[in-house]
Amino acid sequence: MPQPSPELTPLDAAVGYADDGIPVLPYQVPSLDQRHHPDHPPSCAACRRPDCSAPPLHPTGRLDQYASARHLAHVGRWWATNPHAGIAVAAGIAFDVIELHTTLAAETILAWLADQHCPVGPVLHAGHGRLQLLTQPDSYQHDRIDRAAATILYLAPGALVLLPPSRLADGQPVTWLRPLDALTGLPDGTELFWMLAELPASRQPADRDVDVFPPSARQRQHQDGSAW
Repeated sequence: MPQPSPELTPLDAAVGYADDGIPVLPYQVPSLDQRHHPDHPPSCAACRRPDCSAPPLHPTGRLDQYASARHLAHVGRWWATNPHAGIAVAAGIAFDVIELHTTLAAETILAWLADQHCPVGPVLHAGHGRLQLLTQPDSYQHDRIDRAAATILYLAPGALVLLPPSRLADGQPVTWLRPLDALTGLPDGTELFWMLAELPASRQPADRDVDVFPPSARQRQHQDGSAW
């Protein structure tokens, strides 16, 4: 099971990430009132749309994913203004991100990778059935493969990823399964992505509806099912 991250305030955590060279930016989450009223589905705190396709992944104010900073003065000022904001980082800068949507237990996946002698770096638990594995920046390209065991995504540069102690729109915490260690030991993204494509299937296939992408984001596939 995911282990809780150390109890840090968002400000303390954001400063720590920035101090490790990770450019971060604040993002807003739906209010607690919105979360606890089933008759009023939570809307994105930034755009206020209840049908927002990616709540709560909107940076605060006029910031966007290109405005992230590792300068401690900027980080401190942002979270002083938004003390309850979560922490987001854009993929492709400090690290790339492989995202898995699967019914397999995280321990099962990590144990299988270890059996294959495949290097694994920091791993995030980002909600039910979703893992995010950090890799060397610019070590592969945006890609997606649907397998019986999992849907495997190599996130595009600029995609926002949440870091602990952030919470998702449904209140679930983002936690470290394997801790971040000053970005040392990040594995090669190509090797890890294609190794995960060989992940043995469980008896229950991954939910194909867990993440819906527009047609333009889908990769063309070979007839045998492998992505270009």
